[in-house]
Amino acid sequence: MRLEFVRIEESNDLLNQLIEHHPHSIFLVDYDFKVKYFNKSFQNLTKSDKGDIIGHEFCKIMGCTERGKSNFKGVSFCNNCQLRELLSGSNLSELVLIRDFKIHNKTVTKHLHIDANRVIMDGHKYRLLVIEDRTQKH
Repeated sequence: MRLEFVRIEESNDLLNQLIEHHPHSIFLVDYDFKVKYFNKSFQNLTKSDKGDIIGHEFCKIMGCTERGKSNFKGVSFCNNCQLRELLSGSNLSELVLIRDFKIHNKTVTKHLHIDANRVIMDGHKYRLLVIEDRTQKH
């Protein structure tokens, strides 16, 4: 069955509802790896307030314990950060990440499955990421 929409607003509303209520964490980052959009599941995963998410780097939001372990001054990613490679738009489109994160001053090992897709909106390049938190399954 194919849905026919009379107005663009109807299709946008449906898409927004699907994303907002999706069980996996969904977020959009720009070329600086800063979050531009996220759903409720992402907010629950990061245990962050809305104001602490928009405009901030994913690794900072998650409290990645590897963050800042770089040989280069001013670089907030670690030297061999697979997540940075995924976010940068490389050929990598899927990543299984098992890493310690500091959430509310408590170190937690997370098992994350991350899918990334390139998105162009209004001439700007973004990465749309979907995270499945498999921590409870391991």
